[in-house]
Amino acid sequence: MAEIFPELQQVRTPAELGQAARRHRKSRHLTQVRVAGLTNISIGFLSDFENGKPTAEIGKVLGTLNTMGLDVYIAPRGVLRQASNTPDDRS
Repeated sequence: MAEIFPELQQVRTPAELGQAARRHRKSRHLTQVRVAGLTNISIGFLSDFENGKPTAEIGKVLGTLNTMGLDVYIAPRGVLRQASNTPDDRS
């Protein structure tokens, strides 16, 4: 999927989600202290989330992603690949 939509990343595990969030946070030069303060969560929670803690509270995770400027989309498997194979009618 990365070759089809390079800006998207498929996530299937808490560890993958945490790693993606950490990469994005660092790419925006945001510290854990800054994100925790903006999101009103503890640094410990943010660290646990970024390290893939499987029991991280979903509401806090979504709030953290939102604070970092990330959106979450849910798509049936294969839909994005099918979309990339559809001819563009605008040309």
